[in-house]
Amino acid sequence: MSWRIALVVAVITAVVTAIIATLVSDKVTRMHGVSDFEGGRGMLIAFVLIPAGFIGGFLVGLLGTKLVHATEWGQFWKAAGLSILMAQLALLLIAGLSLLSVPRPPLINGRELSLKIEVHVPKARVPADAMEPNAIRLSVYAGPKDNHYAEIDRGRFREEDDRLIVTAIAPLFSRSPGRVASFHILDDTWLAADIDLPARPSEADTSWCDLKAMRDARTAGASAIMSDVLIRYRVILDPAPQ
Repeated sequence: MSWRIALVVAVITAVVTAIIATLVSDKVTRMHGVSDFEGGRGMLIAFVLIPAGFIGGFLVGLLGTKLVHATEWGQFWKAAGLSILMAQLALLLIAGLSLLSVPRPPLINGRELSLKIEVHVPKARVPADAMEPNAIRLSVYAGPKDNHYAEIDRGRFREEDDRLIVTAIAPLFSRSPGRVASFHILDDTWLAADIDLPARPSEADTSWCDLKAMRDARTAGASAIMSDVLIRYRVILDPAPQ
């Protein structure tokens, strides 16, 4: 193997791979939901992923030249072609494996789903300023990449049997086998409830479940401290696309 040929092939492969890595990493980071806040996604691409593509391409260029046993310039294009092909295949394989971890929403009849939740709170537990914006919050946790606040519609608040009934809608972003609802009223109330729902809900899950007590969020399992706040939920289908 000629080191002069190997270095030229390695540099060309590195540059091509870095260019392709720019396009691929932009798409992949968007699908992973990497935040653009303060340029975070752009800096990740510019200072981590593109240099990684350049270095990886350079090393593959050396390997490709060695595999071809290029000792004369007549073998240059064969070495360059093989190196660039191997580098792009490796890049696409890494990107594909990375995308396998992207959360995928469950569907029913091709339509995305949301969780409609009702929390029944005794009025004695509702402070006077609980009607202020963001005083009552509810989130659904389904994993590190799927932890979102639900949309609470104060226009749907109602009172029944001396209880305030809070209605919230939480989109289902992933096929998670375990979900936990977390309910807050100001800083005084923090409760949780396990959402007993399959990873891929079916039509049977569109009916309301039975009311069940929420627990103190700091406790779980056999030591859980149950509260007098009740929760029920059901799956709803998002509107069909027009």
